[in-house]
Amino acid sequence: MGGPPYSVFVGNVPYDATEERLRDMFSEVGPVHAFRLVTDRETGKLKGFGFCEYNDKATAESAKRNLNGRDYNGRAIRVDFAEDADREGGGGGASGGAGGGGGGGGGGGG
Repeated sequence: MGGPPYSVFVGNVPYDATEERLRDMFSEVGPVHAFRLVTDRETGKLKGFGFCEYNDKATAESAKRNLNGRDYNGRAIRVDFAEDADREGGGGGASGGAGGGGGGGGGGGG
């Protein structure tokens, strides 16, 4: 068996993109296990990024090497390993970053 799927982050995706066309593009480097564009829950509109999964690490590395910067509808697609994008805050959105709050606590005691 081939182990877990290897996921690559796909960023800078135009809002008129389709999963089918992007999946075809990412299939150029090898068989795609799954492809998903992220949409806004409320509006259903694309958020400008997604994820592509391959069955092996070599194919995922090939996607990063060969598809990063590729033009798609006038935009240079960003391809990176999903774990790297998460670590660098490149997940595209307001939710990244180092958590905040927690706040100062107890208000004196005694």
